[in-house]
Amino acid sequence: MIDLHCHIIPGVDDGAESLEESIEMAKIAEEERIEKIVATPHLFRGDLNSGDFPMVEEKRQELCRALKDHNIQLEILPGAEVHISHDLIEEIRKNREKLVLNHSSYMLIEFPADHVYAGAKNLLFELMSEGLTPIIAHPERNNVFVHNPRQLYELVSMGALSQANSGSFFGLYGRSVREAALSFLKLNLTHFIASDCHSPRSRAPRLTEAVNRAGEEIGKKNAGFLVRKNPQAVVEDRAIPYLPEPINPKEKEKSFKIRIPDIFKRQ
Repeated sequence: MIDLHCHIIPGVDDGAESLEESIEMAKIAEEERIEKIVATPHLFRGDLNSGDFPMVEEKRQELCRALKDHNIQLEILPGAEVHISHDLIEEIRKNREKLVLNHSSYMLIEFPADHVYAGAKNLLFELMSEGLTPIIAHPERNNVFVHNPRQLYELVSMGALSQANSGSFFGLYGRSVREAALSFLKLNLTHFIASDCHSPRSRAPRLTEAVNRAGEEIGKKNAGFLVRKNPQAVVEDRAIPYLPEPINPKEKEKSFKIRIPDIFKRQ
């Protein structure tokens, strides 16, 4: 498996606090049969900005050396979790290679937990005009997408992709997030499952349980794509192979084939 979203680099954001903790996280990932992790420190949220790229890369390489010394066969690839901002296009034009996942044309973007900018469609269109494919990080944890899933549907319909957190599927962030994650999955609005791990404890790099739960909803084979072939295509900068047609939440609700949680009806 490949984990596309992971805060495993020590001492750069709110993820791993030390090299020892990063190594402990890597051991858990290896036990989970995760072969590659894309390190995605928070960027433009808090203190980390484009001026910190050399420091982040130095720490990533230090971690890679430490894993080799501990005989841990886990590859740590470069990336970032890019916080949406109005000057993002300018940053991309200056620092594109540092903002994408493993030097690809895919970018992991994060909206604030309680907000989606009014110009989000235009911004994502600009991103795609720059030859990038935005991957929306954990939309099930965004209050706007949770209460109005059609907004996520519209962004996916125009070419964006989305990534669900593994912990969302078993209630790590609460019941409403769990219901949203499952509903987005059924609406074909989820293209990746990643750990978004921050520590070896409550938010560890685990994927298996979430994939099994997803398999109960969309089938084992399709769930496997979300942690194997789809993220593999991202790190190799290819089109993802599993890209089902997104389902309009309103149309799905009318069909009564799945239950749209009450939180989605307060629009």
